[in-house]
Amino acid sequence: MSITTSGPRDPHGSFWSAHREASLNWLALGLLLAAWNASDNDAAANVRRRPEALRGYTYVSVRAAQRVAAQRAAEQER
Repeated sequence: MSITTSGPRDPHGSFWSAHREASLNWLALGLLLAAWNASDNDAAANVRRRPEALRGYTYVSVRAAQRVAAQRAAEQER
């Protein structure tokens, strides 16, 4: 007794053989995105750190960040 993947109900082969190219494309996309994320290490070095006054907060509004930056600039001018 032998088991074959094609039969009268599935004349084009098994499900995985029919969808092999699509599966490989999704796998390639996942690997590409993983490599892209791993190679983005320099972006973190170029980002300015959060000011000391705002580091205790999880979320910071643009208005609060601008206010702290303006206060820092005013202090440096003195």
